[in-house]
Amino acid sequence: MKVEAKKKFGQNFISDQNLITKIISILGEDKDQLIIEIGPGTGALTKQLVEKYNKVVAIEIDTDMEPILKSAIPNKNFELFLSDVLLVDFTKLIKEHKQHENQKVSIISNMPYYITSEILFRTLNVSENLNKAVFMMQKEVAVRVCSYKGENNYNNLSVACEFFADKKYEFTVPKHMFYPVPKVDSAIISLTFTNKHTKEIENKEDFLAFLRKIFNNRRKTILNNLSNVTNDKMKANLILDKVKIDKTLRPEVVGLEDFIKIFKKL
Repeated sequence: MKVEAKKKFGQNFISDQNLITKIISILGEDKDQLIIEIGPGTGALTKQLVEKYNKVVAIEIDTDMEPILKSAIPNKNFELFLSDVLLVDFTKLIKEHKQHENQKVSIISNMPYYITSEILFRTLNVSENLNKAVFMMQKEVAVRVCSYKGENNYNNLSVACEFFADKKYEFTVPKHMFYPVPKVDSAIISLTFTNKHTKEIENKEDFLAFLRKIFNNRRKTILNNLSNVTNDKMKANLILDKVKIDKTLRPEVVGLEDFIKIFKKL
């Protein structure tokens, strides 16, 4: 029986088994992983996940999917959590389902386009509890996430993801591989959480808020954008002098390390 996708939940289903296998392979071969799947839909990815990994917890907002998923996936290592993902306490969820201290935890999702950024930032906020995230998202956003300084699509999201993880654009998924067929192509990205930069900053949420403000107006210089953060152009000038950054540069040509230096001087 073909399930009708619901536009209000941003549902677009995939059924190509080769594509599904290729996506799941990015999570690695370590069977002893806790996998959290966001938006399992009809369970296309989930069916392979439960066969490959020791524990799979799926978060689904659409209650109509409950009987479909429970019928299709009777496996004892599968648990369905009916909830809006934006209301889920990921730290609590991981603590409750992690089977031992050394168990790796990964997130996988065919992300609804309309809440892509929200899911990304919620994932970043619990990065210390995660090994990897594998996300399918709109290609345009995927390119932005995986961009580096000096590239056209580089923005606060690019810097935020680099701050927490090694990021990789895995491959493009043409729109005809979904039903219903969306208007744009998608892409798979992976984030491997190293947290090598996060030790430098105590309040990570403040740093993410700083990045959003510093990229608030891409056409303005780093000095002008920083002045909006400090509400004091003289102070912004002083900070940039201390960290030896050219005040005429625009944010899109400034790298993560320099943003960390600026933030630490605030």
